[in-house]
Amino acid sequence: MSTASESEDTTEPAGGPEAVGALAGRVAGKAGPLYLSMLATMAGGMVTAGVLGNAGTAQLAAYAVVIAVFNPVLMVVQGALRGSMPFVAEHGDDPRRLAPVVRDSLWLALAMGALGGLLVATAPLWGRLAGVAAPTLAALGPYPLLMGLYVVVASVKASVTVLLTGLGHNRAVLALSLVTTALAVVLVPALVLGPGPVPAMGLPGAGSAVLLHGCATVCLSLYVARRVTVLRGRPIGLGAPRWAGVRRIARVGLPTGSTLLVKFGAMGVLALAAARIGPAEAAAHQLLVVVATFVFLAAAATGQATVPFTARAAGRGDRAGVRRSVLAGYLVAVPVVAVSATLVWAASGTVVGLFTDDPEMAALVTALLPVLCAVAVADAAQALPGMGLLGIKKARSSMHAFAVCYGLLALVAVPVAGAGGLTSLWAVYAVATAGLVVGQGLAFRRLSARV
Repeated sequence: MSTASESEDTTEPAGGPEAVGALAGRVAGKAGPLYLSMLATMAGGMVTAGVLGNAGTAQLAAYAVVIAVFNPVLMVVQGALRGSMPFVAEHGDDPRRLAPVVRDSLWLALAMGALGGLLVATAPLWGRLAGVAAPTLAALGPYPLLMGLYVVVASVKASVTVLLTGLGHNRAVLALSLVTTALAVVLVPALVLGPGPVPAMGLPGAGSAVLLHGCATVCLSLYVARRVTVLRGRPIGLGAPRWAGVRRIARVGLPTGSTLLVKFGAMGVLALAAARIGPAEAAAHQLLVVVATFVFLAAAATGQATVPFTARAAGRGDRAGVRRSVLAGYLVAVPVVAVSATLVWAASGTVVGLFTDDPEMAALVTALLPVLCAVAVADAAQALPGMGLLGIKKARSSMHAFAVCYGLLALVAVPVAGAGGLTSLWAVYAVATAGLVVGQGLAFRRLSARV
């Protein structure tokens, strides 16, 4: 899957500062596997949703209830665990100092995974309090419990993924994602629909499949981390928790997780605002979000790939190196996102036709593709300094920027949509994203000057 020498690519060559162009090439080499890994993960999730779509309306509704909480919980956990990445990158060549960071990250994963898993597992309780329909609650069965257990498993896997990414073993991350997706493609249809002699289990089958492939891949992830990193041959284990170390990671990571939660919440408000306009607008909005997400993935992958470079430069006290790593990320991500968005716009008929044959919905989406391009490029431009702030362990500023820009977006979304329709809604979305470009950029410039 990888070799221990792969992580050496994240260090700056001897002999002076590295040119931004050369650094951009190395960032691109690290971002490519992460990008493909994200695509594979999305594909696995689409398989589950698609299979359950054929398993009955009540079961699909029950799935939606659990996923409505599961997704933000996992976002917060994964974001919080990214707080270990700068520490991993700083100590990537010193296994003695790296091992405690890994243990602290695992303890944080278990603690947050247990809390998140408890929230997901109690879906029948809070679903009843929230007024979820009785047939939907009846269809839940053991699914919430299975997904609650999976949150714990996925949290441990996320901590290992952050370790591998921080050390530069991104090809190993891709390989593990492909294994996870392959298992999902096999297990989910088999346990949900029960082809041949296998009994159909419906929604509990989906939970069992996810938990099974999660357990398998987390064991494989731990094995890979022990085999291909500088920790090879060193006993890690959990040991007694060092809560000071766990808190140190949490102080960096929790603002990142909170940032993702703020964004998820604001996007939920946007979906509600679009739904209040009409069914065609609600469907068109969701399609636009899906397309924007695919276009943005390149920036997300590049941003994560830059964090080890930024963290190592910060560890050396190299302010110029910190800023070069973010600039290199810009050179990789923004052109790719811009070209991808432009291609979607240019081939709008083909792209929209893949998702819908409704002429009214297609017209709405096509008319808004220029705004989608602006949103996607601005989102890429704000993500890079945001990841730079994570690399220098100042992610709290990102949380503040998102709280202001997306908080204001959530406040005005419903009245703007009511007054101006879907076009106005996406226009204010673009303005909020542009605000993040300014906020994140200024915060990174100010705080990186203190390195």
